[in-house]
Amino acid sequence: MAWKDVCVRGKPAGGKVRQDDVNKGDPPSQHNAGGPSPGILIFIDEVVRIPPPWQWPQKPSDFPSASCRIDTYPGKGKSDVHFEGRAADVFLDYTDSDGKRWGDWLFDWCVDNCKIYQIQGVIFGDRQWFSETKRGVVFARDAKDHYDHVHIELNGDGAATGQPA
Repeated sequence: MAWKDVCVRGKPAGGKVRQDDVNKGDPPSQHNAGGPSPGILIFIDEVVRIPPPWQWPQKPSDFPSASCRIDTYPGKGKSDVHFEGRAADVFLDYTDSDGKRWGDWLFDWCVDNCKIYQIQGVIFGDRQWFSETKRGVVFARDAKDHYDHVHIELNGDGAATGQPA
């Protein structure tokens, strides 16, 4: 199935646009994008697979671009940013020194360059950042569910357009 645009649009990176913009009464099928969005695929190609066009912070020369596992669709839930095709999990191990260094770079790059790909949230290890929080504030987290991957999610505009801002 090709990607189906199910995104909520019109909110720039920096606005309040997490999965909680899904109406609780909506049937899950309304949020099934059927695959990863154009925006998340471009982000994966341009940031994870090759050196990003915006080089700050600079990508580590030994980043495992070709070999790291990336999951996009469908995610775990029926009202989930993965299910809407607008999120990716880049598997890097927070408990390994290289994995932590690579994941920290990806996390920091996403926060510093959030407006380029309209990134609305990033989680890795004990850090999380969402665009509706005060710019530049990274919050500590206790959950251990993001210690094996960096979670990146785009807002509706970034997912649907597939074009860097």
